[in-house]
Amino acid sequence: MHRNILFLITVLVTSQTTTFASEPGSLDYARNVIGFNKSVESERSFGVLSSYELDKFQKSLSRVENSKCKHDLSELLHGIIKGVPWAIAMWDASVKVPVGVEYGTIYQFGQFDECMEYSRIKSQQQTVKAQYCLANVEVEGMVVRRMATRKERKTNSTTVFWGVCMPASCSTEDIEVFMRANLGYNVTIEEKMCQTHKEFQPTRGMLLYGAVIGGVIALVLLSTTYHVFQITTRRDKEEKETTLDIALKSFSLIENILKMLQSSKDKIGLDAINGVKALAMFLILAGHALCFVFGGPVANSEFMDHSLKTFENAFLTNSLLFVDIFLFLSGFLFCRIYLMELEKRKGNLNVLFLYLGRYIRLTPAYLTVIMFYVTWFPYVGSGPLWRQRVETEQERCAESWWLNILYINNYFNTDYLCMFQSWYLAVDTQFFIIGGLLIKILSKHRKVGLSILIIIGIYTAIVPFAITYFNNLDPTLMVYPDEVTDLASNEYYTSSYIKTHMRTTVYFFGLATGFIVHLMQEKKVRIPSKFVVLGWILAFIVGITSMYSIALFYQDPTYSALESSLYSAGHKIGWSVAIAWMVIAVTTGHAPVLHRILSSRLFAPLSRLTYCGYLTNGIVELYHAGSIRNPQYMSNITMLDSSASHINDTVLLALFMCLLFESPIHALERIIFRVEKQRLKKEVPNSVSSRDSDSSGNTSEENIP
Repeated sequence: MHRNILFLITVLVTSQTTTFASEPGSLDYARNVIGFNKSVESERSFGVLSSYELDKFQKSLSRVENSKCKHDLSELLHGIIKGVPWAIAMWDASVKVPVGVEYGTIYQFGQFDECMEYSRIKSQQQTVKAQYCLANVEVEGMVVRRMATRKERKTNSTTVFWGVCMPASCSTEDIEVFMRANLGYNVTIEEKMCQTHKEFQPTRGMLLYGAVIGGVIALVLLSTTYHVFQITTRRDKEEKETTLDIALKSFSLIENILKMLQSSKDKIGLDAINGVKALAMFLILAGHALCFVFGGPVANSEFMDHSLKTFENAFLTNSLLFVDIFLFLSGFLFCRIYLMELEKRKGNLNVLFLYLGRYIRLTPAYLTVIMFYVTWFPYVGSGPLWRQRVETEQERCAESWWLNILYINNYFNTDYLCMFQSWYLAVDTQFFIIGGLLIKILSKHRKVGLSILIIIGIYTAIVPFAITYFNNLDPTLMVYPDEVTDLASNEYYTSSYIKTHMRTTVYFFGLATGFIVHLMQEKKVRIPSKFVVLGWILAFIVGITSMYSIALFYQDPTYSALESSLYSAGHKIGWSVAIAWMVIAVTTGHAPVLHRILSSRLFAPLSRLTYCGYLTNGIVELYHAGSIRNPQYMSNITMLDSSASHINDTVLLALFMCLLFESPIHALERIIFRVEKQRLKKEVPNSVSSRDSDSSGNTSEENIP
């Protein structure tokens, strides 16, 4: 009896001493909280944890030095053992063992939304606030069997992107220490790869942007109401349209939708360009979609490796050439219409008004999209990669937005390129300035102008070849997944692809083609049918070769500098020749069937959305890339599905932008330059503005993808 009492007293004293001796966050504290005892380890239940996982957790916990982080990890462990919902959810949201790594599933996200649900305190029972992190873990002993890359691959390890749900009090360094001890692998975590819930607090910039958008929407409602009033009272038909009427109806949805849906009224064959623009736009958007899908999380990297090397997919891997169609058309239309206007006005056309008109027409919608990146974009979605993709783009735009609206962002501060596709506007604007001067020379001094064009033609062949050869560059932008994840950080993209001097070929081929078509239509030149057939055969061969031969460089990445240089210079010339022949044929009546197809009324509204589609496509691609929760299994069907959904989203956003910004600005531009046009009409009675010649109210006259 006395021995039993003495034993109980000893146990109580020992227990009390142990409890007071252990500090919260210490290893002993964690053991005492869960009642851990090695001698009975195999006989106890640890909830969802195995005894091995418990031991690893405790040993990893002991390595953490941050007291707050250590305390919260102990609380998390206690909650897991006791089956507390928030702790179980954090444990459940974290990746325990990666699966499918050798098959190519290197993105192991865990459950992002389950973790973020507890990134703020939801109840009194929850004592730890969660954060989601995506760590880079060097997994030893696993190698992806087949990956689409040309970089030297490791032979005994693979970097896996590993999702974990950890206490928000832990820094990236704390989590690295914990995971290294727990997994036994090297672990690194970028600051942008961790995220937790933040209370929404709009900045002044966000409020100002919201006020501007709200004001524009109010203008649209008022303008549409005024237009409805005119229609119901029949004043729109009874009275002649005045400048005030144009201004009051410039934001009307009715007016702008009617403009968009109207077919082009053209007598010089240019209406077929609508079809070329629309089809090229769809192919460019498909290329952008697949570029982002390839550069994002996929479950079967073997499919991508195979797709890059096949000839049948070259029109997607080399879809960059479809962008060149727009540069070509920009030069072609500018030359053709400007020459016609100069002749009508006897050379009395101020080129500065063209530059100013272009700036007014393009910049408001452009600036609206840029400011969306800077203000609201980071708050419209979420995902494991959201901060890395979207916040990075926000920072770039906040840094260099002013370079964009000066249209020089392809040469300055390219490390902070805002909007991956914005290089096009800079290139086209720079060409527009140079082209305007050259066309004026062509109009007044044709021999001198032709000599300049020939010199530029030689330049377009030599410069890309020399730059590619001496800098040992790629033949074009190669869309390997690990190189296009972030285009703005791709060395070739920022140093060569976006530069104006590397894009000269197609634009000046467009100018030359515009001049040729002008002469042919002026002199009513007809090409013999046998030469038309020969032209189509040669154009088809040259165009197909230029497009599809890129597959050879994917099949054998060990190409020489000479091979790369020859393709870099040659394929753009070949592609330009093919497009030039097609444009000449359809605009001069040498391809009547194709002309009827391309000038279909269906293409007219789509072609007018190309500029706004170009602006908004980056939003669509970044949203999808940043909000993805699971790696995609890729196949031909899923590629088609991804492309179609991204194109659909882009067209819807483009329609919104066009109706609210581009089309109204186009109407206001007409008002601004109305006085100048009236003055010119008095001086040259038969002159008609190129914009007035198309009563369809084309809202995308700058031929931009």
